[in-house]
Amino acid sequence: MKNKIILYVIIGIVVIAAGIYFFSTTGNSSQITAAQTTTKKGRKILYWRAPMNPTEIYNHPGKSKMGMDLVPVYADEGGAAGFVKIDPVIVQDMNVQTYTVIDSELSSRVVTNGVLKTNETEDYIVTTRVNGWIQKLYVDYTGEKVSKGEKLMDIYSPELVAAEQELLTALSYQKSVDKSNVGDVINSGNELVKNAERKLQLLEIPESEIQRIERTKEVKTYITLYAQYSGTVIQKNILEGQKIMAGQPLMHISNLSTLWLTADIYEYELYKIELGSAAKIRFNYFPGKVYDGRISFIYPTIDSKSRTATVRIDVNNLQGKLMPEMFANVEISGRKLGVHPIIPENAVIRSGMRNLVIISLGDGKFKPQDVILGGYSNGYYQVLEGLSAGTKVVTSAQFLIDSESNLRAAVQQFVPANKNGKEKDSAKTMKNMKMDNKKSENKKPMKMNGTKKQVSENIKAKIINVEAVDKNHDGKVYQCPMDFDVLSDKPGIDPKCGMKLQEVTIAEAKANLIEHGFKVK
Repeated sequence: MKNKIILYVIIGIVVIAAGIYFFSTTGNSSQITAAQTTTKKGRKILYWRAPMNPTEIYNHPGKSKMGMDLVPVYADEGGAAGFVKIDPVIVQDMNVQTYTVIDSELSSRVVTNGVLKTNETEDYIVTTRVNGWIQKLYVDYTGEKVSKGEKLMDIYSPELVAAEQELLTALSYQKSVDKSNVGDVINSGNELVKNAERKLQLLEIPESEIQRIERTKEVKTYITLYAQYSGTVIQKNILEGQKIMAGQPLMHISNLSTLWLTADIYEYELYKIELGSAAKIRFNYFPGKVYDGRISFIYPTIDSKSRTATVRIDVNNLQGKLMPEMFANVEISGRKLGVHPIIPENAVIRSGMRNLVIISLGDGKFKPQDVILGGYSNGYYQVLEGLSAGTKVVTSAQFLIDSESNLRAAVQQFVPANKNGKEKDSAKTMKNMKMDNKKSENKKPMKMNGTKKQVSENIKAKIINVEAVDKNHDGKVYQCPMDFDVLSDKPGIDPKCGMKLQEVTIAEAKANLIEHGFKVK
């Protein structure tokens, strides 16, 4: 019986000793792990960061806000070399995809819409220079075709009758003084006739009509207007018996044997086209039929609202099947753009001032590269400078890689190199990133964001001295409304929660701290 008791006591002692040893070693496991990680293969660790958030960094191992293991960032993983290295597992999680650059020629094809218009060079307006009334219409409906010299209308005009009567009077006077011995009198008769004829000519009375009046000595009470060119009446503004005024548009006649197709081209596609570029035109009115044309004119202005320019294409319409205002689909074959490296548009990071791509170097290494872009077509850009064929560029998740690269460059500023290119002692340059590993359970991420106002050193200790924060001695400080231990003497943003610091008095700041369990001096 005694032997069993002794055996149980020995077993209990062994169990207790093993438990003590286990808990004592566990408490220092993070320190051991940190030491082993820091010295792993002699590589130097700059910091630890969250695998899913490159801006969440720490100066000791542990867990991220999302509960994931922090990833060490080594000094030899790029930065100074201009590239960034990412763990292959993280690369896979980020779904990084690449594209191999090739030399090719972008398509210069431009697809747009157009509308048929009349040929402005063969349009004319029928009008008159006398007041009067429409006595008779020979062309009395819109759409009627007319030939050159064909009668259009008769106009009764008292002004015209008076002008014709002046010519007859002048002729009679010329005849009466023709036998005079006085030269000036004879000349006056001739001048009156010339003036009367000139007046009729200014009223657009044909020369044949003037000669008829002189020959027959008869006055017509109306004037006949004739078609100046062959064409189609596309607008008629008068009716028979209507009163008209001098200069009033009476008819609009156009020759429809040749039409103009006007098409809008976006501003960024204008570089593709030039005068003479071939075009294929399709109308819904004629399914399957393709009309050929060429750009005959590029209008010199840009529409400020649509940001488009207008081009003109001459379209043959000898058969008369096409009509003004018809809608058309236009495919323009532009000029040759030359062979250049091309990349997809989703590979480009555009910041306004620069265009950037991320080059995949293999083995998880990536390098940002500035490029000069050329033309764009069908989702691809020309690269004029910065890339060559065969280079692999990232087409997805490049923003995460770019942010990682920027972060690495920012950290390198805290680890300067000497003239020989070797790193100096980091004990001094990294002191602001040192934290006590024994307090890892209270670790807070340090965000490196150069665009926000920096908040002064956070005061979080057993006793907080609020007066020490008030460096300008105005009796006020800035305090986070959520993390009350975050204090500053200047306006700013809480780096932990991102909230704007609020201005409070020292007494109010102390009251807030005491209310939430902090001790103040």
